[in-house]
Amino acid sequence: MKKTLNVRIGNVAFTIDEDAFALLNAYLEDIRNCCEESVAAETVVDVENRIGDLFAERVGENEVVTIALVREAMNIIGSADNFGERRTTFTPQPEVKRRLYRSRDKVIGGVCAGLADYFGVNLTALRLIVFFCTFFGGLSLWVYIILWALIPLNPQK
Repeated sequence: MKKTLNVRIGNVAFTIDEDAFALLNAYLEDIRNCCEESVAAETVVDVENRIGDLFAERVGENEVVTIALVREAMNIIGSADNFGERRTTFTPQPEVKRRLYRSRDKVIGGVCAGLADYFGVNLTALRLIVFFCTFFGGLSLWVYIILWALIPLNPQK
């Protein structure tokens, strides 16, 4: 036993199988998503009217619209992609402000770990670069100490 629904499609009343209704509803939603926003509502109404005409031709009184009939109507009208390029619903993500903190995972002051977290680089590689630059390349130890004093300690970790 299947559930049936009484619906109006294209200003004509039909009794439709619940599975067929779900498929038809998904098809119309796909068409709505493929059309430009300015013409989506009008296009869906036109498609609904055409589907109502197709159903009226094939369904007699007291007959139920089945999923096979819905698929046949979908084949006649065509896929939703024929109505335009599919729109994606874009929900902007809130911007997360990145902040430079000294890390609590520290060897000396947490400056290198904080810089590695901020820039998304390998901590060990950054520590080696700072070590070689400090002792062989001329990067002063004072720069590290100043950064240690200026960059706040991460309050969350």
